[in-house]
Amino acid sequence: MCVPGAGRLVVLGVLVLLALSACGGGGGRALPGAWLDIAVMPDGGAQVDLRAAGRLRSDAQVRDLAAAVARELFPGAAAVRVRTATSRSYPFARADVTGAFRPGRTVSLQLDTARAWRRLAAGGFDEGGVRLWLPSVPATVRPRPPGGASDAPRWTVGRGRPAPVVRVEMRPRPVRWFGAAALLVLVAAGVAVSAAARRWPVAVAAAGVAIVCAVVTVSAAAGRQGDNLGVAGVLGGRALAVATGAPLAGLPLGLAAAVLFVRALRRLLRDPAADFPYAAGRRR
Repeated sequence: MCVPGAGRLVVLGVLVLLALSACGGGGGRALPGAWLDIAVMPDGGAQVDLRAAGRLRSDAQVRDLAAAVARELFPGAAAVRVRTATSRSYPFARADVTGAFRPGRTVSLQLDTARAWRRLAAGGFDEGGVRLWLPSVPATVRPRPPGGASDAPRWTVGRGRPAPVVRVEMRPRPVRWFGAAALLVLVAAGVAVSAAARRWPVAVAAAGVAIVCAVVTVSAAAGRQGDNLGVAGVLGGRALAVATGAPLAGLPLGLAAAVLFVRALRRLLRDPAADFPYAAGRRR
C-alpha cells in the first residue's frame, strides 16, 4: 500500500536532481567566455587557471594559451609548467608558476591582466573575467572591483569593461604565527599540568585554561597564519607546510583538555575532601 507514495517520492527526487543539473547546481559547468583565476601562493609561486568555454579545439590549445597568459602576468617568473586539471568534472588548464615574486617584509606585485587579455582576445574570447586569490596576510589591492570589497576580488571583462592592471601590496606579519604557536604551547602545558595535578582544583583550572587557549589557537589557525611566514621569506617548502598546519594540533589537545576538565570537575564536586590528600591524616 505504500508503494505508490514511495514511487512519487522517487519521481520527485529525480525531478529535483534534473532541475539542479540544469541550473548548474553541481558547480561544474563552464562559465561563458574565458575566466582567469589567479592564485598567489605564500611560497613565492602562483597558479593561473584558465577556464575557456567554446572557442578552442583541444586541451593542448588551452594549455598553450594558459602558459602564454601566465607569462604575461608574471614576466619575471623562473618557470611555468602547465597541466590539465579537473574541478567537478569540468577540465581546465592550470599553469604552475615558480618564482612569481620574491618574498620579503613588503611584497609589491603588478598583474597586467590587460596584456593577458589581449592574448585571450586573439584566441577569440571577447568577454569573461578575472578572479584573484591572495595569501592570508594583510594586503591592499588596487583597483578594487565594482561592488565593494570581497575575499576574492573579481573583475568582469568585455562589453566596454577593460581588463584591469591590478596592483597588490602584501605586508606579512610573522609575529601572528608566533602568537598562535605560543598559545599552542600553553595548551600543551595546561593538558600536562591537569593530567599530573594531585589537587582537583588545580586540574580543573589547568584544563580550563588549555581549553580556552585551544579555541583561540584553532581560530587563529583557520586564518592560515603560516602564510605570513612564507610571504615574509621566513620559511618555505615543506617547513612552511608543517608550520602552517602546526597550530591545528590545538584541536586534539583541546579535546584532551575537555576530557580532563570534565573528569576533574566531577571528582571535585563529588568529593571535595579528595582535593587535599593529606588532610585526613592530619585530622587523625
